[in-house]
Amino acid sequence: MLNKMLQNRTRVTLLFAIVFTVNYAVTSAEARYGLGAARQYEITYAVHQFEHNLTFEFHDATNLLAVYGYSTSYFLMFPFLCVAVAFAFFQHQEPGPYRALALAVAIDYGMSLPFFLFFPVIERWAYPDSGATLLSDQWSTKFIEAIRPISGLNDCFPSFHVSMTVILILSCYLFKIRLRTVVLSLGLTIILSTFVLGIHWIADILAGLFLGVLSVLLALRLAHIPVRQPENPLL
Repeated sequence: MLNKMLQNRTRVTLLFAIVFTVNYAVTSAEARYGLGAARQYEITYAVHQFEHNLTFEFHDATNLLAVYGYSTSYFLMFPFLCVAVAFAFFQHQEPGPYRALALAVAIDYGMSLPFFLFFPVIERWAYPDSGATLLSDQWSTKFIEAIRPISGLNDCFPSFHVSMTVILILSCYLFKIRLRTVVLSLGLTIILSTFVLGIHWIADILAGLFLGVLSVLLALRLAHIPVRQPENPLL
């Protein structure tokens, strides 16, 4: 029985690995061949106009607390939260929740990928007319450099940080995972950091919220599992 449980969870873990591998390959191809580069400024201009020329020139979020706090949330807390929640679901006594989580992530990335390839949007800080700066650079430029191999410059719409965070939060609440309120609190800071740091546009965030919710709903339907599950003591 134990071996069968481990085999089932190993197959599900393979799905996570496939998503990560595909993302790495696509990002590498984008960096090498400039996929969609010819249209990126035209598309980004439209996204910028959607915000009615909202500018960051006079915002008061550039203090040290914002720089260090939101940089920590975006670059450090996000991967930690992903791994911690995935591990908690992996250890769940029922295999269904872990399968649903993996499906939600795969669906989310599958729906995001066409936009990454054919609807490239330049990050807010890299678009001259946005008036935004990358606040994390006030701490260290190594953060943005470290994330580039798995997050291409043009992969801005929709925000995968936001959609993935929504998946983590909803999954923890749907399956009654312990410390889900902590996941919610940390997740909200991650979502907010995508905007405050000057990385994502409002359109990116709204699309990420929608895709996160839709991915969880589709995953539950495909997995054919009940939502109500016992508490997980590991998270």
